[in-house]
Amino acid sequence: MVRIKNRYIAVQIVPQTATRTLRLNDNTLTKCLLENVGKHYGVYGLGLLEQGFRVKYCNERTKIAIIRCLHRGQQYVSSILPLITLIGDVRAKFRTLYVGATIIQCNKFIIKHQKEFLDKMMGQLESAKERQDLLKSVMDFDMDR
Repeated sequence: MVRIKNRYIAVQIVPQTATRTLRLNDNTLTKCLLENVGKHYGVYGLGLLEQGFRVKYCNERTKIAIIRCLHRGQQYVSSILPLITLIGDVRAKFRTLYVGATIIQCNKFIIKHQKEFLDKMMGQLESAKERQDLLKSVMDFDMDR
């Protein structure tokens, strides 16, 4: 029996303009990535990604996502990320943060990255209520999708 190897790619979506209208969800990201892989690599690239490709996590507040793909298709996904400039109808770029073999290591990296983000953002907020809301929305790590 052959073990199926996955790769998990943690990415940050950076909009060109500082706008909060970038609505991120897993369907939009999946569609955007698959369209660009199909455009640049054709049917062969889509065939490699079709089986194990999925956006596992997407946080709209911090604009961080985790993409799962098969080991053999990881190079296609990671090479296409810098070429994408349009997500939905918003101009944005992908910045690869981490590539790992397990989702546990990817989660550890994302939690560390989000704590650093919180440290930076907490100094800019004034009320305790705003800080609690920010802490709850950023550290909400729902992987049940």
